[in-house]
Amino acid sequence: MRRCFCILLCLVLLILCGCAAEKGEYFVEFSLSENLYAEGTRISEREREALEDEIGVLLNKIEDEVSTEKRSGDVYRLNSAEAGEEIVVGASAYGLLRLCKDVYEKTGGAFSPSLYNLSKLWGFTPEFEGRYHESRPEPSAAEIEKALKNSSFADIRLSEDFTVVKDNAETRIDFGGIAKGYMSDCVRAFLEEKYGEVSGTFSVMSNSVLMGEKQNDESGLGYTAVLENPRSLVTGGASRNGALYFIGLKDVAVSTSADNYRFYIYDGKIYAHIMNAATGKPSDNGVISVTVLVPLKTDNAGALADAYSTAGFCMPLTRSLAFYEELWKESGICAVVVTADFRYYVIGDCSVLQPKEYAELTNPALAESVENVFTRAETADAEDSVLPCEKEEQYMEAAAEAAH
Repeated sequence: MRRCFCILLCLVLLILCGCAAEKGEYFVEFSLSENLYAEGTRISEREREALEDEIGVLLNKIEDEVSTEKRSGDVYRLNSAEAGEEIVVGASAYGLLRLCKDVYEKTGGAFSPSLYNLSKLWGFTPEFEGRYHESRPEPSAAEIEKALKNSSFADIRLSEDFTVVKDNAETRIDFGGIAKGYMSDCVRAFLEEKYGEVSGTFSVMSNSVLMGEKQNDESGLGYTAVLENPRSLVTGGASRNGALYFIGLKDVAVSTSADNYRFYIYDGKIYAHIMNAATGKPSDNGVISVTVLVPLKTDNAGALADAYSTAGFCMPLTRSLAFYEELWKESGICAVVVTADFRYYVIGDCSVLQPKEYAELTNPALAESVENVFTRAETADAEDSVLPCEKEEQYMEAAAEAAH
């Protein structure tokens, strides 16, 4: 297994060791912190490296089952099945489908794993790798309607014996909005089974898990997570790296959905890869980034953080904020929603700092050169009609130019 380093949702000092399977064979990247403790004792570098190999094998096994591209996998077989054909799947695919059913119902359909046909129509599936940013007109209304008709999660039926049946042969499943979080839950379960009480951090792609409390915490800030600046093309200074900083974190799963990963710009409009199941189009509600923090005491914390960040991204702004308010009251789940008018909304009691505030705490000499990117707003003032500010318009111009 070849090791590589990857930058995800940055944790602590923004540096984590990363691993991935051989290029061309597997696509799931993960990172495991150098400071990993079992029952209060730091795990040696040699043992940590061995852990990376074991985790890689675990994640590759899951990917074999749930990838849309691996022909021997459960998802590929399910996607290729005829209507009414019974497909017996493994624990990972079945567990993910069960979780998806729960989240689908909880979000009123805002989260759905059955949008593969729409993602393909809009040019965001793997075969378009390297071309995601190419500017292109929208598909026709007829094409969207056809893909939307074949994208209903209600057409997927589950039986207790790991059997799955599609009522529509054309329906296609894609776990891209929840699999990273599910994988992180599996890694956490593996570590806890192996060591008992574990302190440390790891990430699977854009989903991060912070276990226990930070050891040897000289700063007293606990675990720190950085919200990557989705508009770094047009905001300067040290704030190019981070737009917001979460401090005092412990025992939490963190996931971010944003529009600056896979997207293109056409005719002055951003088309992001996150599909809106209600419209059959890329989400277009003025939301540009959503971060969700789920306490690890919640079952399936990583998977829920992943799925809930996707769901809120697809809702009208006021509904999204109300949804996260409900999650906060029910389960202590926090969220930060950033919008195209360069505002952000905080739901829950997580400690969120502006770049200047964070610099003053950690490196006062740097504070003068740091710029705040977004302005905090109150949820009571939110409106569904989000008007892009001047900086947002500058970003679209810069992103369109960069794509060329």
